Amino acid sequence: MDLFVTAEIRKVVPLEQRIDEAVGALLRLMRQGSPLCAAFSSGKDSSAMMVVFFIAAEKALEEGIEPRLMVLHSDTRIENPVIHKLARSEMDKIRAHAMKLGIEMRVEIASPTLLDSWGPRILGGRSIPSFPMTNGDCSNDWKIKPMQTLRKRLLPVWGNGSECITLTGSRFSESAARGSKMRQRGESAYEPFRNRQGELCFSPLADWSTDDVWELLGLVRAGIYTSYTDAVDVIKAYADAGPTSCAVINDGIAAGGAGKGGCGARFGCHQCQMVKNDSSMEYLLEDPEYAFMAGLGKLRNFIAATQNDVSRRLWVGRTIKEGFIAIRPDVYSPAMMRELFRYTVTLDVLEYEQACDLGIEPRFRLIPADHAVAIDYLWSLNGHWDGFTAIADYLEIWNGVVRYAIPESPVIGCEQFPEPRFLHVGEDWAQACGDTWAGIRDPFMVAMLESCMEETTYGKSNPLRLWDVTQRTVDEQTGKQIEEGFTIDPESLLFFFEYEAERLIDDYRSYRENQGRGWTARWYLQYGLVKIPSMQVLRHDDAFKRTAFKRLIGVNGSTVDVEMLIEASSSWDEVDETVKKAFLSDSRRTALEDAKQSRTAQEAQGDLFALAA
Repeated sequence: MDLFVTAEIRKVVPLEQRIDEAVGALLRLMRQGSPLCAAFSSGKDSSAMMVVFFIAAEKALEEGIEPRLMVLHSDTRIENPVIHKLARSEMDKIRAHAMKLGIEMRVEIASPTLLDSWGPRILGGRSIPSFPMTNGDCSNDWKIKPMQTLRKRLLPVWGNGSECITLTGSRFSESAARGSKMRQRGESAYEPFRNRQGELCFSPLADWSTDDVWELLGLVRAGIYTSYTDAVDVIKAYADAGPTSCAVINDGIAAGGAGKGGCGARFGCHQCQMVKNDSSMEYLLEDPEYAFMAGLGKLRNFIAATQNDVSRRLWVGRTIKEGFIAIRPDVYSPAMMRELFRYTVTLDVLEYEQACDLGIEPRFRLIPADHAVAIDYLWSLNGHWDGFTAIADYLEIWNGVVRYAIPESPVIGCEQFPEPRFLHVGEDWAQACGDTWAGIRDPFMVAMLESCMEETTYGKSNPLRLWDVTQRTVDEQTGKQIEEGFTIDPESLLFFFEYEAERLIDDYRSYRENQGRGWTARWYLQYGLVKIPSMQVLRHDDAFKRTAFKRLIGVNGSTVDVEMLIEASSSWDEVDETVKKAFLSDSRRTALEDAKQSRTAQEAQGDLFALAA
């Protein structure tokens, strides 16, 4: 029984009445001819919602109505393997049951872009994990944004001129906070509401209690209700992992935008750092059936244990503001990126070998080949590692030359974050590099092929002429050519690993340690293995220039002399107020000033005690 919900929600209503009300509301939408779309996670609430939908759909078919439903699912690519398998299995059942009933059904999956995926994002040095008390933007990049992109592309087509209504499994009684948000949005179990983006959404189970949901799934398992699923796998997943679920997608769709404060899920991403302890993983690992996930738990715990170790961070800022870059712990250091990469690829190989022994498909894959190339590109682009370092490690691990075990008790360095310092570099990276050749254009390519290779102009204010580095596809809905984002060409990827990778690793071996010239990244672009959208060309050009500048001042490569950086930079008190405002919010600046005054007062008090002694 839900004890901690408001009185008006905690009404004792028979389940049959709850089902009749939800089915009646869905039937009204079907009779109106409203095209429907369902957000499906394979959790208990969305599963119950799909059961109710099919009850309504069968009634609609009896009335001669032909209901249509598009099911949308979000896959972060690092879902708990148990949930990943469950979701795929349940979606297959949805397709099969819809086909059996003659219901028009379409099932689509939203996933983050290649660069936003966990490997390139964290191990590639684009960001650090979202830890407790931080922004939690991972839920937006891995769940909300991909779903919004998919909905924007598919809903107008699915609606065929009519406005789609999105069904969610949100319930008032999930928590006091969620219930409050739902009321603010005007959600109800009787009629659709509009989210912030003006989209129509509907929560047919809004008034249901947790007991109602489990009772329905129990009746389905017992065969009292016949539906697309027997609910056995859903109930087993919760029984094995504890009473947890993820409602980020429901909240994101209902709100009509990005969520705030992180995902709050405890039964989703196996590398989630937004919770202190992953209780669902701990429950599962108590069962020998799920022992294959032990390495994933070790990796997550290693990342959590080292989150405040500033020696594992990169201290060189990436953005110029008011002529300065910040000198402070930022993303992971090149050494930490490579360490995590080695652990992660080792986990992939061990899982692959175990799966082969069992005669099954691997249950997870953290770094597929295209992600390895993306990480290698980013390492080279940003001057961390060069000479195909990531690919060298990748092949050595997969070929059985070496394996890397995750330490149970990692060595932790300094965990005190210092005040930010600032290094003057100039107005932009081109100015910082001076006369040094820098940027995305390769001197050899320009000299040898300038007159025989067609070039494209990128940018307007500072145009850059370059060979075409974009990937285009034909939109299946409009028939027009559209640019893809950052992509790895699949055919080139196959040829690269089959014929080129080992030779290139040997040829570029001398560039691997502390070079950071961007040789590898340029190779990927020149040979068409990596494709970038035109709107990102100038951004990548700036990154190449930044790498050239870092090499000029000796702070590129796998090791950075932090003491030298601190000595060359200016302290908080030595820069203008405009610089401070450019890098830090008002609240952060106030907090730093208060901390400084507190330390000064403590030091003064200490001096007085010393004099008195």
